[in-house]
Amino acid sequence: MDQSYTGGSWTMIPNVPSHSNSPAHSNQDQYYLHQQSQQQQQQFNQFQQQQQQQQQFQQQHQFQQQQQQQQRLIQQQQQQQNQQHQSLASHFHLLHITELNNHFEKCQQLLNSISTSINSKSMTVEGQKRKVEECEQLLNQRRDLLGKYRSSVEELIKSEL
Repeated sequence: MDQSYTGGSWTMIPNVPSHSNSPAHSNQDQYYLHQQSQQQQQQFNQFQQQQQQQQQFQQQHQFQQQQQQQQRLIQQQQQQQNQQHQSLASHFHLLHITELNNHFEKCQQLLNSISTSINSKSMTVEGQKRKVEECEQLLNQRRDLLGKYRSSVEELIKSEL
């Protein structure tokens, strides 16, 4: 059915005052903004931690690659030396040199592993100290913000009573 407008009357709807000036609304806005800023801060902190972890991983990976290259070079040199020593040993009938070289090689590997573990432990301890300090700062900021929020809520309650 097609109906056409034949007339009528208009009525005014009174303006309803907005609650934007009320303290409760502004505190809600502040609380919402505060929550948003906290979420953004947490996201930023997580992003920074991820970047730091990636950098540490890359540094460790580079360090491991360098060590592997050094070990390859050392092994090549030792193989060359072993070949030279074996030719000398066969000439002079000195067969115990290979045993000494094997023992020396094992000792060198042990020293290398100890030095890398010492370096990695010192890096992790410093990293943990930084993380603890950052966490303490964030906790202090949160305590301050919670105290401000609590006092504003208490003021609102007092004003409504």
